[in-house]
Amino acid sequence: MQENDPYAELLRLCARGDEKAFERLYQLTSPKLFSVCLKLMKTRHAAEDVLQDGFIKIWNNAASFNPERASAMTWMATVVRNRGLDVLRSRKSRPQEVETEYEGLDFASSDLSPGEMAGISLSASRVQECMKALQEKQRKSILMAYYYGYTHEEIAARLAAPLGTVKAWVRRGVERLRKCLE
Repeated sequence: MQENDPYAELLRLCARGDEKAFERLYQLTSPKLFSVCLKLMKTRHAAEDVLQDGFIKIWNNAASFNPERASAMTWMATVVRNRGLDVLRSRKSRPQEVETEYEGLDFASSDLSPGEMAGISLSASRVQECMKALQEKQRKSILMAYYYGYTHEEIAARLAAPLGTVKAWVRRGVERLRKCLE
């Protein structure tokens, strides 16, 4: 996806078992990924646990990273976010909903270089524009599923819509997003 992705090479080395590369990847990305965890989990202790579990998954699954589909930071953020959502689901808890537009990948930490920040900003802007192009029900369904971690059944109940319809909204919306982002 991005030609000058600073973390893609480190992930490739991690996939080969390079522990030094993993250590460097952790040093460079953990502040941003921790802020993702903290935003989702709300407490420092829970965020630290999720971050640790997330980095274990990153190490174990580094070979599945595909730079054609996403930047390394986006892939890693998705890994830790999904781990956090798994923890929240196991607690039968939900992240607090807020009325806001898509927030993108502008995480709390600013440890990235200006060039890296520009790349993230550009990616977030593209996602935001593509999200705006979706029908309202598709956009709501996708945000509820992928940002807030709701199941299709929970989305159907919250939107008072048939389950099959919600599944179609999510499936078609994701496909439209994929095409828009290509």
